[in-house]
Amino acid sequence: MDFAEMDSLLETYRQRGYYPSAVCQVFDREKTLYHRAVGDVSPDTWFDLASVSKIICTTMLLCLMDEGRLSPESPVLPYFPEAGEVTRRRLAETTVERLMTHTSGIVPWFPFYTDGRDFFTVLERVLSTTPVEQGMAYSDINFMLLGLLFSRISGLSLREGLQTYLRAGMGVDEIAYGPVDASLCAPSCYGNQIEKRMCAERGLSFDGWREDGVPVCGTCNDGNTYYYWKGVSGLAGVFATSRALTRLCQYYMRTDKPAFLRAMDTNVYGRGLGFDRSNVFPDGCGHTGFTGTSLYFSRAHNIGAVLLTNKFFRREGTPGNTQEFRRAVHYALLGRVPPETV
Repeated sequence: MDFAEMDSLLETYRQRGYYPSAVCQVFDREKTLYHRAVGDVSPDTWFDLASVSKIICTTMLLCLMDEGRLSPESPVLPYFPEAGEVTRRRLAETTVERLMTHTSGIVPWFPFYTDGRDFFTVLERVLSTTPVEQGMAYSDINFMLLGLLFSRISGLSLREGLQTYLRAGMGVDEIAYGPVDASLCAPSCYGNQIEKRMCAERGLSFDGWREDGVPVCGTCNDGNTYYYWKGVSGLAGVFATSRALTRLCQYYMRTDKPAFLRAMDTNVYGRGLGFDRSNVFPDGCGHTGFTGTSLYFSRAHNIGAVLLTNKFFRREGTPGNTQEFRRAVHYALLGRVPPETV
């Protein structure tokens, strides 16, 4: 493609207020084709990946599958003997695949930090007071469970798993669970005003909030991960550069390991094993993060892109829908016009 178009997209969406800063890296399975930063960042800047961290957890779980220690059909309840009565009932038929495809029926979100008790006690409260979600319900709680599952099977913490399987095993460096040196990072936000509002809407209180108006830089934006899981969870907490995510995507683009192929090929309500298979990721798969991050690759077209932005680093105003920006970039890579959205 003509990468002048990519330059134009990055500048246009920045000028329209979708983000203050961004890094874009485009690649095929072997090499980088384009790498550009706009705003107050450089191609070397680390970003809070938010829910793109779910792909890091997914990758570690797929490594366990490759080792024969787990399968998508594995029931998860045996790994959680401390689960309460309602939790046992709700997880009785739940498999790893159902957690990874967000078809477990678990409610999308609950601020565990507002309760503060041990995880399975809070989960019992949540599942006792919420209905079974039908179809696909994208849920952070699914990946809380998957993060715990990884540690119980492997005997490693998530931080140790990232070091073992990604940094050492795949050669993906410039990636880590936080905290990360703030001088390396793009700031992600000013406090947790959005989660404050979400808690207030649910009638929930919490007195440990970060100070409003102070840049959050080097520690993760996500409240459950930061306040409850001490910075490391299956759903968020990872920081990385675009180069790190590019190397990870290139691994997926080259691999012939059955577990990894199945993760990319599965399509249940538009979800793969951990991956998003929606039309934001044409003829491929990827994932997005709340902070304005995403990764995408298409093995069919031998192309991919990492987009890292800090869309919520603003003192006022609301950023545009980042999915529009992602769609514009991903379809441009294929020389196609994005589909109209309802």
